[in-house]
Amino acid sequence: MLQVINAIFEHGVFKPIYPIQMKEHERVTIKVVSQDDWQERFNRVIEKIHRNTSRYNSEEIEDDISKAIHEVRKG
Repeated sequence: MLQVINAIFEHGVFKPIYPIQMKEHERVTIKVVSQDDWQERFNRVIEKIHRNTSRYNSEEIEDDISKAIHEVRKG
């Protein structure tokens, strides 16, 4: 099971911000990414998307999206 859990680090312990579905003593692997780092990475991805799509106009993008939706629904 993959979960993204927002937590606060206090007194050497990660504390989830909200209740999570987990068995007591269940072992997990944790990848820690600060929200600032996550936001910076996200912004870089968005900027790359904008650079790569700037050569297309909105009609071309909408047409491609419509075609993709049609293909997915067709199965």
